[in-house]
Amino acid sequence: MTPRLPNSTSDPRRPTAILEALARRYERTQGGRTGVVARDLILDVEDLFTDARANEGERRAIAEHDLHEAVHQGILRIDPLHRRDPRSIGQIRFSVADESKLYSRLARPSPTQQRHALATLFETASTASVPALWRESWLDWCHRMQQAALAGGSIAPFERTDFEANRELLDLLPRLLAWEGESLVRFASCVLCGDSKRLEDLATFERDSQNYGRLRGKLGRILSEISSNRVNSLDDLGILPNPRSVLVHGPLQLRFGDEWLNLGLLQGPCRLSQVDVCRVNEWRTAAARCLTVENETTFHELAKLRSGELLVQTSFPGSATIELLKRVPAGMEFWHFGDSDEAGFEILRNLTERTGRPFQPLHMERGRVPFEQEALGRPKKASWPFYE
Repeated sequence: MTPRLPNSTSDPRRPTAILEALARRYERTQGGRTGVVARDLILDVEDLFTDARANEGERRAIAEHDLHEAVHQGILRIDPLHRRDPRSIGQIRFSVADESKLYSRLARPSPTQQRHALATLFETASTASVPALWRESWLDWCHRMQQAALAGGSIAPFERTDFEANRELLDLLPRLLAWEGESLVRFASCVLCGDSKRLEDLATFERDSQNYGRLRGKLGRILSEISSNRVNSLDDLGILPNPRSVLVHGPLQLRFGDEWLNLGLLQGPCRLSQVDVCRVNEWRTAAARCLTVENETTFHELAKLRSGELLVQTSFPGSATIELLKRVPAGMEFWHFGDSDEAGFEILRNLTERTGRPFQPLHMERGRVPFEQEALGRPKKASWPFYE
């Protein structure tokens, strides 16, 4: 029984599985990616039937019908399997010159149209207003991306098929580069994106030993490229994931002009902003040691002891912590109490490198299980070094 075929003349928008399979194959070729190719795309028809899931029965009959119809529409050519039977199908030949006909039949943008649309996005973005500091590099970057889009080259981290996401990023970038002053990331996100969490969705942070809070993901890569690595974090633009501050406890006196602030009178820890750390004219302490503590839970347990040691809470140190450690009296001993894992020892190394202070490890043993400093329990005594 001959299958009843759809009337494609009356419904030219009817989905056609075999031509969709041809389009997928074409899009993976150099011609599909760049629009430049020396030869026609030649496909074995049985492979194409398999891709279209049309190997037998009614689906195969429909696929054969659609292929012959595409020949009449000038979309492709067929090499007959048998010379005496022109309707037999051996190979499919498709030319890049017929791309527009294929995608018109499929009622969706062709790869060439997508490349031009992408290029237009970057060309339009180049007209955006950016600060003079970034103007030349912004224009250069937009031009490079425009040319890459046209040529079918890499436009990473942008996506070729997600125009709305691309447009959102390109609209956001000039506003980020123009940001002035310091604000927390969620406030900046409300102002820039109309959503307090959107900026954090677009920008992921990684706490590494080289650059705490370094910006990763799409935004990080793009801003680094535009700025020639001068902008590697939202911090560099004045957009902060957390306030720049440092948590301290102990006998520390700070002079601001003619006035002294004695933190030693406080029973609990005190958080100092980086702004105030940098305003201090003179530092005094009766403590013989400065102890940095990785985990805040352990820091608070030690602070309860009021041991007379200067305690500073920090994991990978932020800028406020670094500023304070560079400014406290250099004659003190410097120790770090952290987890006994790779990250704990990386923090120790980071503190030493970035502050120039000779930090030593306290109660840290490589390979200790469990490695968390909390596993040591409560301090065994109220004075240095707190644990046996």
